[in-house]
Formats: sequence, C-alpha cells, structure tokens
Amino acid sequence: MNAKDRILECALDELERAGTAAFSLRAVAVAAGLTPMAVYRHYANREELLAAAGAAAFAAWAARVESIKAKNPFDWLRKAARAYALFALDEPARFDACFTLQTSVERIYPRDFAAGKSPVISRVMGQLREAGLAGGKADDALELSLFFWAELHGLAMLHRSGRFAMPRADFLALCDRAALRLIGVPPAHKS
Repeated sequence: MNAKDRILECALDELERAGTAAFSLRAVAVAAGLTPMAVYRHYANREELLAAAGAAAFAAWAARVESIKAKNPFDWLRKAARAYALFALDEPARFDACFTLQTSVERIYPRDFAAGKSPVISRVMGQLREAGLAGGKADDALELSLFFWAELHGLAMLHRSGRFAMPRADFLALCDRAALRLIGVPPAHKS
C-alpha cells in the first residue's frame, strides 16, 4: 500500500475513533507511521483529507450496491437492506464516514437526492418505482427511499451501540424482515 492510501485508511480509522470534531492530521500521521509534513505532501489540509475519506467511503458503499444482482425490485431492495447492514457491521469506519460524520461530501436531503446526486438513493428510487411502490407524485419515491434508509440506519445504529442482544445472523435476518415490511411484503413466518 502506498503512503497516500495508507494515510486514507488511517484517516478513516481516526474518523471512527475520534469523530470529525477531534479529527487530527497529526494522529493520522502517527497511525500511518509518517510525519505530519508527509501527510501534507498528499493532502493540503484537514478538510481535503476529510473530503477524501468521505469520497472513499461513499465509493466503497456504492460498489456494494452496484454488485447487487436481483430478479425483481423487491429482491433488490431486500438485498440492498442486507448490504447496508453488512456495511455497518463489516466496515464501520467507512459506514460512519458515509452516514454519521460530516466530511463535506455527504449528500443533503432533499435537494441533493432530488437532483440525483446520490447514485444509491437514485437506484433505490428506481427500484421502488419499478415495484409500483412509489405512488403517483414525483416526490413519493424520494420520500419512501428516505423512510427505507432511515429504518435501516436506525437498526444499524441501535445494533452497533449494543442495544440488541442478538447474534449477527439474527440481526441480519431482522434487517431483512424490516426491509420486506417497509416495501409491503409480509415476511414468511416459521411455524
């Protein structure tokens, strides 16, 4: 891994550890085994490194979504929900850089989403429309995609904060059921 990539990985870890308010280039440099001046050779300032970390995190999230293969929109939405939960569990630093911290590259509801600046939300909106769930107004798909995301985000944050006493597999199954309920597909019940 080259120095710039190592700095970016350490920046993501530092963001997860300290948040944006306490984010420090010096701490990133120490974690990367470099001097602070070496960090400045690759990133002009703290804000540029934060933006790069945010962009890398969103790229990782978008790659997960782009890899989803599904037979129909309902299956795609369920798989997207699972991908979100897995992203929160498996890549917490990137998840936080995308969805809990301010790095200056996050999208703002509703303007950025309505303008199509979020490829993932645009894809969710398209799947909701294809499934016939978006209603008749233009804003229906946008609002429903917000509710879909907010439900999953809430579950992910509650699980990560230790509020659920359940194994990983049970949590992922809960997210699957939540996604199905949100899109109006009753989950199968075990007898």
